[in-house]
Amino acid sequence: MKQILVLTIALLLSTQGVKADDFSKAEIENIIKEYINANPQVILDSVETYGRQQQSADASQQQEAVDKHISWLENNDILPTAGNPNGDVTVVEFFDYNCGYCKKAVDDVMKLMAEDKNVKFIFVETPILGRTSELAAKWAMAAKKQDAYLEFHIGAMQNRGPINEAALQKIAEKIGLNIEKMKVDVASDEVANIVAEKAAKASQMGISGTPAFIINGQLYGGYIGLDSMRQAVKQAREES
Repeated sequence: MKQILVLTIALLLSTQGVKADDFSKAEIENIIKEYINANPQVILDSVETYGRQQQSADASQQQEAVDKHISWLENNDILPTAGNPNGDVTVVEFFDYNCGYCKKAVDDVMKLMAEDKNVKFIFVETPILGRTSELAAKWAMAAKKQDAYLEFHIGAMQNRGPINEAALQKIAEKIGLNIEKMKVDVASDEVANIVAEKAAKASQMGISGTPAFIINGQLYGGYIGLDSMRQAVKQAREES
């Protein structure tokens, strides 16, 4: 916004053939005020253009960060996977178990997994919404140790009540997991370190909100819906 104001001042004064030093602060403010009142659309267009430029710059920087860490995502045994392990397209999802849009996105992911048998899915817990999000991520990683990650993941996403240890245990019991082993793993340093490492990597890639998707290296922020996900997969295949 400062750049817009500076450019506006320069434009106004240059049209009058004078320099800023020729006016007092109050006179400059009056000139700007009069111009804005007479030409509001010019200011709105300038703000919109500036906003698009900033958004584009931010997106470019974030994509560069993703490119830097993409090998960590695509070649890491600590990350839960599903679908075709040798798929020609890789979909990475960053999510939080307390995130409403993430709960909506799980249906899209499952539908895409069912209809497209040549996609590899990678799941990255990104607990940004508090302690219960971190707790759920730990339970999910403990479920992975019992080869039941996807089942637990779906159950946790479909949970409509508050997330707490009792709710997470109930989900684990429903899919037949060893609860005592789950509790030991949830409390372990190993699982805590894995959850912390994934959160740190997400931060390094500029992932500050969930859900977020990376499809064959291309970042898509926010909830994108099933149709857009299909289109992104199709585009990835065409570009490979």
